[in-house]
Amino acid sequence: MSSLPISSLIPKLEVFNFLEESDYTVLEKYMFRYDYEEGAYVFKEGTHGGYMFFIVEGSVEVIKQFDTKKHTIAKLGAGRSVGEMSLIDGSPRSATVRAKEQLALIVLKREDFQRLLQDEPAIANRILMGIANLLSQSLRDTNKNFTEKLLSIC
Repeated sequence: MSSLPISSLIPKLEVFNFLEESDYTVLEKYMFRYDYEEGAYVFKEGTHGGYMFFIVEGSVEVIKQFDTKKHTIAKLGAGRSVGEMSLIDGSPRSATVRAKEQLALIVLKREDFQRLLQDEPAIANRILMGIANLLSQSLRDTNKNFTEKLLSIC
């Protein structure tokens, strides 16, 4: 897996589009790397949500339990992130995430983000803008998909 410094990987991650180049080395101090093997669960629906992760290498599938069946609702690869909502509100996970292949992640824990908010509020604010942008796009996509499915049964 990649041995590049975290600061050199940050510009490749979409949630950080609002950051300035000088922010990268500061932010790096609040993050760490973590790897998962293919098939491993990164987290499961309903478990504690105390961190957000950014996919550096590999891909994941996002799985949602409905009744007794599990449904893959998204597949995400390098540059994408998961866990934005729990970074903001600390609520339990709303879905399960599993590694589809060997996975290299950068992790930002909620308590480290809270510390970043105290230490470097301007950088934290730019990250929040990136998260808000991702959540907004996700909500738009969900609304579109829901409307299309609803109209197809009418």
